[in-house]
Amino acid sequence: MLTECRPSTAESIALPGNGNLARQSFRLWHAALFGTICLAGLSVSAHAQSDTQTAGQSITPQEAARLRAEILKQQAQIKEQQRELRLQSLRLNDEQNLLDTELGKLRGTGTGTAANAPEPAATQTGTSAAQASAASAPEAAPITGPSPRKQEARRVLQTAQELSSTGGVLTPKGDLVVDPSFEYDYYNENQVNISGFTIIPGITFGNINVQRVQANYATTAMTFRYGVTNRLELNLRVPLVYATGSTTTQPLGPSAQVFSPGANAFSLGDVVVGGSYQINSGNNGWPILIGNLLFKTTTGTSPFSVPIYTTKDPNGIYIAGIEKKLPTGTGFYTLEPNMTILIPTSPAVLFANILYGVNFARGVRIANRGGGPSTPATIGPGNYLSGTFGVGFAVNNRTSMTFSYQQEHVWPATENGVGIAGSSFDFGTFNFGVGLTLTKNITLNIGAGIGVGPNSPVAKVLFEVPIRFRP
Repeated sequence: MLTECRPSTAESIALPGNGNLARQSFRLWHAALFGTICLAGLSVSAHAQSDTQTAGQSITPQEAARLRAEILKQQAQIKEQQRELRLQSLRLNDEQNLLDTELGKLRGTGTGTAANAPEPAATQTGTSAAQASAASAPEAAPITGPSPRKQEARRVLQTAQELSSTGGVLTPKGDLVVDPSFEYDYYNENQVNISGFTIIPGITFGNINVQRVQANYATTAMTFRYGVTNRLELNLRVPLVYATGSTTTQPLGPSAQVFSPGANAFSLGDVVVGGSYQINSGNNGWPILIGNLLFKTTTGTSPFSVPIYTTKDPNGIYIAGIEKKLPTGTGFYTLEPNMTILIPTSPAVLFANILYGVNFARGVRIANRGGGPSTPATIGPGNYLSGTFGVGFAVNNRTSMTFSYQQEHVWPATENGVGIAGSSFDFGTFNFGVGLTLTKNITLNIGAGIGVGPNSPVAKVLFEVPIRFRP
């Protein structure tokens, strides 16, 4: 007698809330598994009966062939059930992913009576389990998503000061971020100026001046970021610049006198407008690509519009060409297309940025060091290429840190279409930052940079307080 297989009706299975689709898939999976066990039991019973018959009486060749055929048939049925079980398992995984996605959308909206209503006690435990499962699953972009890992990645990346200026951390749809900031940059450079001629190496006739140029720039800015969609952001930065500096010059000689004229400035800097767009979703472990486009205006004071000392001024032979006032802008329009690459991992977030800056040539008037009329010229600052890479991580649920390095190459400038010799240069900057979450919508970011090379700032410090306004 073959053993009878019937499913137990006393067993009750609890599934996560919101799970009609998941319940159906689980029942199919349970039925397939139960069928496989039953067929296995039938096969064992058949073998047991055949062993009993063998022990009690001899089996004819016809009966042996019949039993063998039935065993093969049952094995084929078991294989078919196993194949169906695998298919049901795949369908269950797909439906569970769909359910997690729908739950994520519901958590992300957070509006409406149904979303704000208390959950029935019978389904609260199941929903919590589903949310925990979604939070531990591999993340998919956009980086503005509601899951804890995406929020953590966003919080970490906000600490990277180079991304805050070029783009890379998108604002969620409908949100407005007002970001007041304060940046301090310190420049220090030593120069040797020779006005004369050399007969043989080491013997120079004329004036030799040693100059030390120092400049301090304090920039207070208001940056506005608005999320048009979850993938598109528009931004505007309005800076106010205060600058002080001095140039100390000393001619070489036993009775040389030291001259140190100073200069300062306080005015609007160059306003920057731009946008960022997330290109891909970042699913299946792919990095997230964000395209950024920035356009810098010329609202600040141009270097070609500030007055300079001439040879007609007292001690002008030593200080001619030094600025009486400092500029607060570059004087040229600039377009900066760049690409940000983000790789959210656990516990770190890897990021990189590559930027190409285009400076547009324009007509200016170059002041005459001798005090005569200025000279018109078409000046084109060199274009530049910048690369940044770094890593950030969360120290705890409120604090995060980032470390990065930025390298930039500037091509030679031109005057009336002709390259200016010696105007090409390179420099780098080491950056590190700390972020602290003050409230749900307010964050404090502190960053610092150390210059590498004579053309970079010796040091810079940045304070930011992004404030998020939600609709």
